[in-house]
Amino acid sequence: MTLKSTLSLLIISLLLAACAGPVSTVPVAENAYPAVPSPISTASIPYPSPVGEIPFPNIPAYPEPGVPISGTLAIPPSGYEPQPGDGILQRDQVTVNLANSQITKTASDPTQVTAILEGNLSDPCHTLRVIVVPSFSLGAININVYTVVDTGLSCIMMIKPFTASIPLGSYSGGHYSVYINDQLLGEFDA
Repeated sequence: MTLKSTLSLLIISLLLAACAGPVSTVPVAENAYPAVPSPISTASIPYPSPVGEIPFPNIPAYPEPGVPISGTLAIPPSGYEPQPGDGILQRDQVTVNLANSQITKTASDPTQVTAILEGNLSDPCHTLRVIVVPSFSLGAININVYTVVDTGLSCIMMIKPFTASIPLGSYSGGHYSVYINDQLLGEFDA
């Protein structure tokens, strides 16, 4: 290699090193676990606003190994959840026939639990809405059932019966009570 090519190579190397900027020798601290997001405030939910605060289950984000969790936070959708646009509709009560409603569960582990609700809507213009609020620490599952209606519509005044299948989630142990609008529907063991 000639002196000219060696010198050119040295100049190019120095220019590249100067363009790279300073190199930090301070070690970078890494978190052992990713940050856990804080619970979502119910105050940011535009509609429906529940009566009182919705209790969040007291389940750690990363449980200790070997500690069973009695329930899951994942409640499968039922198709009766509040919808965008419900805020402009009038909220109304619904009649749920607790004597004809029931709780069903699978024999698998974890146990899949479903509430089968039967009742009547005031008229065909009312639309059923259901919110499931589990409280695993208290062993209770609260189901808020109501209707929404556009009061500007004319509607035939006749009672409309309904049957709704509401998934309540998976449970691997414990005793639970299920409430419909603060009335006991029933209890189950997982």
